[in-house]
Amino acid sequence: MSLDPQPDAKRLNNDDFVIAFSFGADGSLLVEPVATADRAWTWKSYALADARARRSLETDKALSESVREAFLSSGDQCQISYEDGWLFGELPDLQHEHYGDPRELGYFRFAFNKSLFISGRRHPLQSVDDVRQSINRGKTKPASPIALFSAIFRRFLDLLKAEITQLSETLDSIEDHIVGENWQGERERLVPVRRQIVVFHRYLTAATSLFRHIDHADRRALPEDLDDLIEGLSIRAATLHAEGEQLQQRARLLQDELLAKLTDQSNRFLYVLSVMTAVLLPSTVITGLFGMNTAGLPFANNPHGFWIVGLLALIISGMVYLLVRKIGGSGR
Repeated sequence: MSLDPQPDAKRLNNDDFVIAFSFGADGSLLVEPVATADRAWTWKSYALADARARRSLETDKALSESVREAFLSSGDQCQISYEDGWLFGELPDLQHEHYGDPRELGYFRFAFNKSLFISGRRHPLQSVDDVRQSINRGKTKPASPIALFSAIFRRFLDLLKAEITQLSETLDSIEDHIVGENWQGERERLVPVRRQIVVFHRYLTAATSLFRHIDHADRRALPEDLDDLIEGLSIRAATLHAEGEQLQQRARLLQDELLAKLTDQSNRFLYVLSVMTAVLLPSTVITGLFGMNTAGLPFANNPHGFWIVGLLALIISGMVYLLVRKIGGSGR
């Protein structure tokens, strides 16, 4: 399903699979029709789940072969490259809250040069749509494709930062219960939180590595403004990556502490069960012996035989209990 812009945004065409905007030199959104001289650059956003979008990309002569292959590839993976004046690749983004799980990640494909920005996604993405809505309302005015790319990825990092902050608050609540005595049931809360932290940390690791790699590998080929952008995004992603790593360590420590408490509780139950088994074993043996239907049993003809045997079993069980208590006390 395609996310349409606000009614005041003007598109270059009415196709459902592509939405395009024209921008002036100051980053303001232009109203169609626009004279070529007034148009500084263009943004085209494709819904890659639509076959028409793929056909349009296949026949777009403005794209290089590498860019076209990156957009039309069937698999999803984090990647970023610079070639022939194009910065292109695929980076993670959160799915749109109205069309999917906002904590699940999708993939944002992009390519841009000095005059054209092309984006594509299989599912509606939150960061892309937030920036698009901000442009429609006039709050964001990207003066170049580089500024648009920066706005989208910074928005993704802001959303991820908010999610990490919320997960941190949840960990604080879980930690308070684990440190206290009301820790039962916290395992069910901790498992999904740790899973979410692992997912976010994995994609932040990939994004940070990509930015660091392109900054080192293509540093000489990158224009100065693009090099500065990559360096700034790399630093910010690395900072958020470090926060996610600390959060992951906290979650792991809380899980270990919770498992220790569960193990201690199980050991207590096993100790009680062992004591009960040891105490009742003599009585079980005695009642088994006197329950045999054979001749010559002691106290068989004694009118107080039952009470004598019962008292004997009780005395032996008491002695075993005292012995177990003594052994347990000396072993602590």
